[in-house]
Amino acid sequence: MSLNFKPNIRVFVYESIIDLRAGFDRLTFLVREKMGAKLVDGDLFVFFGKNRRKVKMICYDGTGVVLINKRLERGKFMNVLDLEHREITLAELDNLLRGGVVRRPIFGSLPLTKLPRGNQIGLHGSDRTRDQHRSFTPVLDPGHA
Repeated sequence: MSLNFKPNIRVFVYESIIDLRAGFDRLTFLVREKMGAKLVDGDLFVFFGKNRRKVKMICYDGTGVVLINKRLERGKFMNVLDLEHREITLAELDNLLRGGVVRRPIFGSLPLTKLPRGNQIGLHGSDRTRDQHRSFTPVLDPGHA
């Protein structure tokens, strides 16, 4: 989906699912009262429905309020509860609107996962190094041919 927004626009995702029958007035209320933001600041606000097939976005473009609807024909949007941050980038929004998942490799200033000591990479949560995994020799049960 290709939407052209101003480059410095901020995108906020509402933290829970809503009834997507909501229109301009209800979404404006949610932005103002529940998100504590002002629609006239020009930010984009994203709302997801219960079945995760529909999304609504609302923003103020300088002349009026713009309401955007999208319904996926196949698949579902990611669960809004799985979002790590309520503010996302335009690139993440584009990925989200294509049915993708938004994941960030860094939480705060630290990576989400740590490497084991000595920069050895343990696979599948084990303490073995890559070479130890590669040199694994299966033990065959002599009772099975």
